[in-house]
Amino acid sequence: MTNKPNSKNTSNIFRRPRKGNSKAPHNLNAKVTGFHNPWRSSKDLPAERDLKTILFLSKRGMTRAPVAREVMRSLIERSDWFGKVGVVSAGVTKAYDECPIDRRMKEFCKEFGYRLQARSSFANPSILADADIIVTLDRESQEFVGLQKHSIRGKIHPLGVFMAPGCEPYVQDPYERDEDIDVDVCYEDIISSIEYGCTKLSSTLPTLI
Repeated sequence: MTNKPNSKNTSNIFRRPRKGNSKAPHNLNAKVTGFHNPWRSSKDLPAERDLKTILFLSKRGMTRAPVAREVMRSLIERSDWFGKVGVVSAGVTKAYDECPIDRRMKEFCKEFGYRLQARSSFANPSILADADIIVTLDRESQEFVGLQKHSIRGKIHPLGVFMAPGCEPYVQDPYERDEDIDVDVCYEDIISSIEYGCTKLSSTLPTLI
């Protein structure tokens, strides 16, 4: 299994000016700045021996879920949750189990300071049962968890509930984008949307865990 809880290899998150149009609530003209979690909380933290797990799910587990894993890890490692919350990712389509993570997305994420894992993992019953919070990134993963409730003990939330009003409830699938959308613009939109959603998720952890 390729997913592991938070490591000491902290991602270095820096923003850069974004290209093209996006529905994500970021300032398109922003200069390069540090991306930090503004909602640090020391309240209601679990005991150190009680490691909690956040699981991100997407259709294949090859692009969006691994990105969300790294974004959330980076936020947690800069917060009071460090060492208390682990983050993993998986796909809900068994055919993509142990597939290499999208190479182009891996290279693209390096420019943002994120280093994605090597391979995808299928969300088997063990992975689902270990999660305290399950965050679905697309319609397929939302439908999947609805069919797997017998294996789930944690809370389920679509990433859309942590997005700004008016945003799409799910993160767009890079493999199903319109032909007129440049792949780099698509990847930037995915990262931007996930960063925003994960930051808001981070702020609500005291009420979720």
